[in-house]
Amino acid sequence: MSRDMSVIFPPAIEPAAQAPPAVASEMTTGFAWTADKLRVWGMKSALSLIDQGLTSAAGFGVNLFLARWMSADAYGAFALAFAGFLFVSGFHNVLLLEPLSVMGPSRHATNLPAYFRAQLAVHAVLVGTLSLVVLLPGLVFWRLAPQNPLAGAIIGSGIVLPFLLLLWLVRRMCYIMQQPSAAVPGSGFYFTFILGGLFVLRHFGRVSPFTAFLLMGCGSVLGTFILVRRLGMMKRKAAMSSPVSWRAALRENWTYGRWLVGSTILSFLSNQTQIFVLAGLVGLGAAGVLRAMQIPSLVMTQINTAIALLVLPAFSFDFGRGLTDKLRRKAAIVSMGLGLAALVLVGFLALFGREAEHVLFAGKYAAYAWLIPVLALAPVANGFSSGFSMALRASQKPHFDLIANAIAAPVGVLSAFLFMHWWGLAGAAASMIVGFGVTSAVNYISYRNVIGHGRFEAATQHGDPK
Repeated sequence: MSRDMSVIFPPAIEPAAQAPPAVASEMTTGFAWTADKLRVWGMKSALSLIDQGLTSAAGFGVNLFLARWMSADAYGAFALAFAGFLFVSGFHNVLLLEPLSVMGPSRHATNLPAYFRAQLAVHAVLVGTLSLVVLLPGLVFWRLAPQNPLAGAIIGSGIVLPFLLLLWLVRRMCYIMQQPSAAVPGSGFYFTFILGGLFVLRHFGRVSPFTAFLLMGCGSVLGTFILVRRLGMMKRKAAMSSPVSWRAALRENWTYGRWLVGSTILSFLSNQTQIFVLAGLVGLGAAGVLRAMQIPSLVMTQINTAIALLVLPAFSFDFGRGLTDKLRRKAAIVSMGLGLAALVLVGFLALFGREAEHVLFAGKYAAYAWLIPVLALAPVANGFSSGFSMALRASQKPHFDLIANAIAAPVGVLSAFLFMHWWGLAGAAASMIVGFGVTSAVNYISYRNVIGHGRFEAATQHGDPK
């Protein structure tokens, strides 16, 4: 199948010939097993985890305290709106963040300042459209059911969408520069602002899904301002770089991400249908319970994301320089490491899941504590395929992600209805795990067929990677 698909999709874009010293000095040394190299990668991995950990801890805190302080129905409304926000932000990811991570190091390494400025303009156009897509149905729903907490949650998510995603974009620029340390101050401020703001809202009795989203939006604006100031050196150098048209950047992003647009929709159907079906069949409270029981496993999910942020630009650089063996080796190391770490977490939660629920929720969801280790199986499936999936994307073959989700989506939707009919809330958890498992399995098979054999290296040397 992969051989036939390579005829349909365009070949990889030819990479830039030379990287700037700031980036090249970090990347061209490959992945040799030396003490210095391990120290550099260890430090960058640690900083990436700190940065991602701070923003994830802010999200973790919001979900934790809202689940503790609000009714199950109100928290279910927040969970549904946040799931919708993640769905919409998926388009921002595949049409801006991922192309930035892949094309930036491979095609624009000598001209990053101007390239970043063009992508900021793309962000304004893209996110303005996405925000309207969220706000309009939210306003309609508010007119029809003004007392429903879901109305305020949808409107709040639509208002803050541009600001939350701008912080994601500027943080990603730090990773393109292979400087995760530059992102840490902004993430640290965001974390402090969010947690402090939550307690202020609680003190004044203003905790709601709407105010929670507004709080995250304000924190994102201020965190972005801090990062932009730290990256001001790129503005000063921009005058010496060649200008990049935002329209050209958008076309390039679309060329890369168009296959992932469909993948975003299908991935949502595979992995997020369950919470919406559960809310429709059982109620907002059940959706809130499911989301609350997912919170402990989000730790591993965010670790997977942090590592992906770090390795995708490096993988892309290896691909652009034809270092296929190193790319394969890195993909195997990342997948094995993340998969085993997720298994350790599952074992810990299986032993101490009830204690974890008591610490996090003070017994509010004690009857459902058994779901905590079950839902943690999803990051296991995702972890074992993360490195292989990143290798496919770095090789400018994102359509294989579309294939994986095209197979997983009908499985996820069908299993959601069947499993929930048979097992209720447990069926929703089982459907999520099945969806992640199918996606991961197909991603690994695609990797083995495309990159995991020597014929890929031979093909790239002739300018036609398959």
